[in-house]
Order: sequence, then structure tokens, then C-alpha cells
Amino acid sequence: MKLNTEKIRELRLSKGFTQVEVAKTMGYTNRNSYSQVETGKREPNLHRLSLLAGLYDVTLDELTR
Repeated sequence: MKLNTEKIRELRLSKGFTQVEVAKTMGYTNRNSYSQVETGKREPNLHRLSLLAGLYDVTLDELTR
């Protein structure tokens, strides 16, 4: 499943979250792990992707378009 990293970053910024806040919500231990998601260097597992979709109030499909 290919993530739309631009969309993920835009959603975070529009909701007013920091990378640290999102990283904690997704269960990452540091901001760098989430930063790698936004840059496409890391792909989260389905559980973490579901947490992200819930945080941003979007469907999983919207994160991959």
C-alpha cells in the first residue's frame, strides 16, 4: 500500500499537530520515526496506519490516494 506522504503532512499541519504528538499517538518512541513516514522512508503497519487515519478523521483509502 503506497502512502500519499504529501497528504499525510498536509493533514497533520491542517489539524495543528506536531510530529512529536503524532508519533506518540502512533506508538513510535521518537519524532524521527514518524518523520520517516511523512518522507516515505518508512511505511507504518496496518495498526499504526489505522491510528493515523483515526487521528486525522479520514479513511485508510484517503491516506493512500
